[in-house]
Amino acid sequence: MHQEPFQLFGIQHLVTLVFCFALIFFIPVYFKKKSSETKKIIGVSLSVLLLAHTFEQVLNTFSFNLNWQEAFPLHMCDLSALSIAYYLISRKKIYFNCAYFWGLGGATMALLTPDVDFAFPNPVFFPFFWAHTLILLGVFYAVIALGERPFLKDVHKVIGVSVMLMVFIYFINLLLGANFWYLMDKPEADSLMNFFPDPPFHMAIVFPIAIVIFYLLYVPFWIKDMVSKD
Repeated sequence: MHQEPFQLFGIQHLVTLVFCFALIFFIPVYFKKKSSETKKIIGVSLSVLLLAHTFEQVLNTFSFNLNWQEAFPLHMCDLSALSIAYYLISRKKIYFNCAYFWGLGGATMALLTPDVDFAFPNPVFFPFFWAHTLILLGVFYAVIALGERPFLKDVHKVIGVSVMLMVFIYFINLLLGANFWYLMDKPEADSLMNFFPDPPFHMAIVFPIAIVIFYLLYVPFWIKDMVSKD
């Protein structure tokens, strides 16, 4: 069966992005003024969807004949999904913080430069976009509907957690022969990493960029605080 190769920022990609970002923004806005009970139900429902999709990804690893290592939910977006799913149930702030900075950075980049080889209706296309849309939807729901937000100290906490996890993930990669967090190699599909040095030196650029992105993601709240003081 002939499969069309995925075209970065082609018509199908752009239409998909519009649909995904519409869901991510308008669903939280719709529920912003609903009752606390309704917000809780929606939050738990999103959490269930995130956890169900994480489990589905494990099954898809074998259904789509992917590398068996992909069965482990250890990519940054996987950890973002688990973090925001747990936050929506527990409301523990550290999980929101991790999901906010990992998710907004990683999942947004994944939607803009997806690691997929073929266009829809390839069976990998929908799960990929659905998964990353769910992550961003969960984060935006927490921010817009639930009124959650990060503070400057949270940026530093997440950077610290990220460094510790990066060391752990590196050894997991060595043990399993995997490429979680793309620490060992660049994504196979076209991405910004195409312009970076060859592994492992690509991380010398990726890590500083990630830190800059974390601070940039905090900037809207910093501006809001400055305006409020005035």
